[in-house]
Amino acid sequence: MGCTNDIRRAPAVRCRDTEADLQACLDAGARVWVVGDVHGHLMTFKALLHRMELEDNDMVVLLGDMIDRGPDSATLISFIREHPQIICIKGNHEQMAIHSLKGQGIELSDVWMAKGGASTWGSYIVAAKGDLHEAKLRFAEDCAWMADLPSHIVLDHWRLVHAGYHPNIPIDQQDEKTILWIRRAFFKHKSPIDPKRCILFGHTPTTKFGKRGNIAESKVRLLDGRPSWIGLDTCAYNPEQPSLSAFDIASGDAIRQKTLRSERWWKKTESREAPVAEHFGLGELRRRANKAYAAREKARRRMAMAGLSRRVRGPTSFRVVRRKHPIVTDNMPISGNLSPEKVGFIA
Repeated sequence: MGCTNDIRRAPAVRCRDTEADLQACLDAGARVWVVGDVHGHLMTFKALLHRMELEDNDMVVLLGDMIDRGPDSATLISFIREHPQIICIKGNHEQMAIHSLKGQGIELSDVWMAKGGASTWGSYIVAAKGDLHEAKLRFAEDCAWMADLPSHIVLDHWRLVHAGYHPNIPIDQQDEKTILWIRRAFFKHKSPIDPKRCILFGHTPTTKFGKRGNIAESKVRLLDGRPSWIGLDTCAYNPEQPSLSAFDIASGDAIRQKTLRSERWWKKTESREAPVAEHFGLGELRRRANKAYAAREKARRRMAMAGLSRRVRGPTSFRVVRRKHPIVTDNMPISGNLSPEKVGFIA
């Protein structure tokens, strides 16, 4: 199933209260939107939410893989945890992150790092402005929250799961590893796995079904004519037609939001994850510091040209150097092996 680390084969977890609340929303005529893998694309997800035009009783369910690959997983998790209308289930990327918690410490596994975890860890360091202790505390707290997420959601006419179900295992006896990682055995099956419920899932990009940038439907049909499954991972970081998609299970409507240009990170790197992964966020902190310093110098020059200041410096370019030099600002984030006395900017 694509994972070499030891993910437990415990029974898949459901939350009956969550399922009851979602079913009550549907029965009352409210909308329940289901969204595929967001993978740290915070601003694109916010744009998708805006297009949903949520009303007070509407709900949004994320099908796991909220983190990894993209530019800002840490802030995305913070946003969805605080949003009262968003519910999440666990994905395989959340499960890999959870395994980084070892007792009272954090050990970043090589498997997770190789599958996009470096961008997530880097985003926590950036969010903490280089404070490694604060980054660890926030990451551990979020991992504890992710560990408590249900593995899937079962409603009267729908199943919501990250990867799918194994056709040779009874539907109510599926284990967590299977439904977080399965691919071909699930969507290649020639008959409905649950004859009464359509399965909504992410995990496998819809490019695998020849649906670049759009949701995919099974050719296998239920008795009521609906497809046996609908794939919603339209892949926010696919080089061609990248997007996030949402499906309204009350009406069958779908919304597609193209990945914002500001989050098309693959155009800036040859890596398979956003540049925030470089040096676990240190590169991003330095870029931001350089940009902020250059902006202040530009503002000073404009003030001098307007006669508001007599002090002005000529146009300059900047680079980070390891030597004793006065710090440009007291708010400069410190991280890694660089001490305050060794960070500075020179022309």
